[in-house]
Amino acid sequence: MVGAVAENQHQLHDNGIMQTPAGRASGLGRQGHGHGGGEFGPPGSGDTTGFIPAAGFDYGDDDFSKPRKKGRWLKRSLYGALALAVVGGGLYGGWRWTQTQYYVGAEDEHVALYRGISQDLAWVSLSKVEKDHPEIELKYLPPYQQKLVKATIAEGGLKNAQAKIQELSVQASACKKEAQRREAESRNNSKTGEGEAGGTTGTTPASFTSKATPTPNPSNPSGSPSTPEKSTPPTTTAPTPSPGPSLSEEEQKVVSLCGKQ
Repeated sequence: MVGAVAENQHQLHDNGIMQTPAGRASGLGRQGHGHGGGEFGPPGSGDTTGFIPAAGFDYGDDDFSKPRKKGRWLKRSLYGALALAVVGGGLYGGWRWTQTQYYVGAEDEHVALYRGISQDLAWVSLSKVEKDHPEIELKYLPPYQQKLVKATIAEGGLKNAQAKIQELSVQASACKKEAQRREAESRNNSKTGEGEAGGTTGTTPASFTSKATPTPNPSNPSGSPSTPEKSTPPTTTAPTPSPGPSLSEEEQKVVSLCGKQ
């Protein structure tokens, strides 16, 4: 042990620095202090470089919170307004497009021309009656066309929808006239049957000769009776059948579709 102490004392220089890693580091710190550098050493030696004060640093709660960037709320408001503008513009553009569309549908028991589309958006109706056509009654259309009209027929533009209305108008008119013609034929047949059943009831046969009472004739001085004349039975006139309303060329082309399923 005495030898070890003596050997360690030989490792000291004249300036009192121990030749160990810790001692050399401490010596470098003191040398730097002597030449104007930073101090390095225990707090008691007056060298406070690298040591934390006992009282701690003067930090507040605000020093640990991230500073808020000014104008962030303004950006959020702008983004929200922009999103609402895009959504509102899209809805308005879609609504404007629906008002350029037309379709044919049923209104009560007749045909009508609608503007818009047949679908509804929530509680908002996207269509309205552009023009009503009460003269085109559904009952005079063929059954398959009645189904199409009730399910609505989308035609896109106004011209196409008007052409479809004209087509249905011709078809309904042809079927209506055809129904009236059949009804007239039925009435004529019933009247003809009644006339044939009556025959010559209440009439005098053509071979019947009436005997006239002799009367004096100034031109016949002998007083002979004049020649009796044959009586003519009344003639019966048969009723003229009513042909019913006539069909136009367009109606004649589609009248065969009446009653088609």
